[in-house]
Amino acid sequence: MAKRSITDEEIGLIKAMLARGMANKAIQFYFNRQDRAVNSGRISGIKHADYGPEVPTASDEALSAFIANFTSPELAAPGIVVETAPSAPLDAMDEKVLRSFFAKDATGAWHCTAGESDEFECKEGFSLRNFGKPLRTIAGFANNRGGYLFFGVKDKPLGFAVCGLADDRFTNTDQNKFSQTIRSVLEPTPRFRVASLKLDAMTVGVIHVEPHSAKPVIASKTEGDVAEGAIYFRYPGETKAICYADLRAILDERDQRSREAILPMVQRLLELGPKDAMVANLADGQLEGGQRSILIDPKSLEQIKFIREGEFDEVDGAPTLRIIGDAQTVPAEMMSPVRTVREEVTVDAILRNFLNRVPVEQPLSYFSQASHEQGWILPIFYYLHLAGQSRNGAINSLKSNKHAKPKTRTEFNKLLQGKRSIFEKPGGKRLTTLQEIRAGGVVAISDLDRANEIAAALSGIAAEDQARFDEIHELLNQCRAVWESKDGDATLLARIRRAAARLDELEYGPLVPEE
Repeated sequence: MAKRSITDEEIGLIKAMLARGMANKAIQFYFNRQDRAVNSGRISGIKHADYGPEVPTASDEALSAFIANFTSPELAAPGIVVETAPSAPLDAMDEKVLRSFFAKDATGAWHCTAGESDEFECKEGFSLRNFGKPLRTIAGFANNRGGYLFFGVKDKPLGFAVCGLADDRFTNTDQNKFSQTIRSVLEPTPRFRVASLKLDAMTVGVIHVEPHSAKPVIASKTEGDVAEGAIYFRYPGETKAICYADLRAILDERDQRSREAILPMVQRLLELGPKDAMVANLADGQLEGGQRSILIDPKSLEQIKFIREGEFDEVDGAPTLRIIGDAQTVPAEMMSPVRTVREEVTVDAILRNFLNRVPVEQPLSYFSQASHEQGWILPIFYYLHLAGQSRNGAINSLKSNKHAKPKTRTEFNKLLQGKRSIFEKPGGKRLTTLQEIRAGGVVAISDLDRANEIAAALSGIAAEDQARFDEIHELLNQCRAVWESKDGDATLLARIRRAAARLDELEYGPLVPEE
């Protein structure tokens, strides 16, 4: 047997990291050295038992000790500067990042070395029913630079000693419950993530809050220690109502962003002058300027990327322009209903952005466009989750959307009310392929028949496949690439749509609350 470049101990640790769900890139960070690179393919080989299959997986305790004591290796030749590409910063919820905030003292007791500041807050206990003070902190973080909220850590008088959570209520609370609690009190809803960290036998609950892009976050109702209408801000060591100077700074920053966004358009209008410039009103499909109004003939719609279909209304007797090369006037009665949407909101865009988890700027426009499609099987919960929309809110928007297809509206309502599912019970060849996927036996998809097999099988995934959701996203992306290369095979597209909708139902459906 050829000598391995990676030791058995390292292989065992890599297997343990894969079992924790760590990405290949994160694993590479711990094993790449100046004199030996460990590429992503090698890690995938270990994952699929092609490399070192006989090596046992390291214990969870051994992996935690390895991560806690890890230090980057020094350069072999200090006098030589080796230029390397800068490593990507670790994710805010990466275990190595979280562990960096804690350390043991001489007695072996754990302490939160970060303490309490404008980015850290410690709470000894956790209860979602008595969540007023944590809600204030979450709002304060969102209105400042973001931050970490730790549960199971004592306050300053006790040296921020880690006492651990008294029970498993934090770890057993679904992310959807956190979302409902936070969304019901704070608007706009702060973006946050939840994790737990093991320190020896103790568990610390972690909530990381991102700074909100649309500050200020405001309390929409009174809840415990939270007062309706209050704007909370995180100051060093405490969260309290925002002072005027900080609120003024938030509003000034928001105004500055708005000016920067609109300034290029204003500059272009000034360059063209009022006679040669018009404004595209994407709400009703008109180009407006002064006393003029331009409507677009339906036959030209397919040649104009940001128009799909909808409705234009024209005042009787007013002139209308039909775009056919040069502009020509035609009677208003020749115009037909059209609707405007953004260029990128197509069926392909709905699938592509879901499969790649792209945080689109206007997620509700994707949900709206899906309702306009005759074929209703598409991912929708991902976009509702991004928009912070509830199921009832989505149902109400469907009622008022006159362009939604009747059958699509009906099926979406059933799906949102939990009265139907995209699930298809696998059997025969589909079940065999699904079992192959679950065993990690599918790596690359290159031909049309294989893509059809995989996409058909994936409509039968269940909640038990949650650990493989990232892999399923990648498999469907490969199927979609095959679809593109085969000039748009209709059968494959239908199967990709159904599999993506099923994945969306399982992965993001639970994150969209009823109210």
